Amino acid sequence: MSTAEENGRVAGTQSISRAFAMLRLFCTEGGSLGVVQLAGRLELTLSTTHRIARALVAEGYLAQDEGRERYRFGPQSLLLGHAAHRALGIDVARPVLERLAAHTEESINLGLLDGDHAIVIERVESSQRLRFSMEVGARIELHATSMGKSLLAFNDELTGYVDGLDDDLVQLTTKTHATVKSLRADLGEIRARGWSTDDEESLVGVRCVAAPVLDTTGQAKAAVAVQAPAVRMPDERFDELGPVVRSAAFELASLLPI
Repeated sequence: MSTAEENGRVAGTQSISRAFAMLRLFCTEGGSLGVVQLAGRLELTLSTTHRIARALVAEGYLAQDEGRERYRFGPQSLLLGHAAHRALGIDVARPVLERLAAHTEESINLGLLDGDHAIVIERVESSQRLRFSMEVGARIELHATSMGKSLLAFNDELTGYVDGLDDDLVQLTTKTHATVKSLRADLGEIRARGWSTDDEESLVGVRCVAAPVLDTTGQAKAAVAVQAPAVRMPDERFDELGPVVRSAAFELASLLPI
């Protein structure tokens, strides 16, 4: 391959990455965004931002507000989202999540492993006035959340990830695991009982219980979590909810195409 061809491939890959980054920005921000906003958030020049946005408009993934340099999701993004929703089995999983929410009276999240993070793909909010829930699309740390630790404890492919960690773990709160040794000890306990906890490790004032959703080989590719204000989640409630969440995870394993 010539140098020119190689450079062309690199440039093409970069353009694709930037286009996906732009679409992800619409996922997190919602509504419409101006070209100046897009350029600033993506750290791109205005000309590059214009070019990518117009290409996405041409393909139907973005739509441009008439007479304005503002963009929003287009019809193809909607179709892609619906297709992904069906392919991930969220339609069949939601009744399980809703039953778990009704039983616990707390917010429920379903997440998938996404590289070295977990990503929330569905949620059911608590009906209580004081509640906590995460946005669909939120990316969360594996070492600092109940969902993430369930994935770490029950996925052999993540053994290398844990082995590669050093004692400079991202500290989200004063209760986040500070050393790999303490994280490993926690993961051992999680494997023994089948569910995990988050004792204000990711957010002060929030405690969680999660369980892994295992595939046919016994590996966790997804996890389900109950999240609640710490005032409603004393230590004894961890023990009460752990088996309940684990049962829901077992049911989800038979429904999700993982």
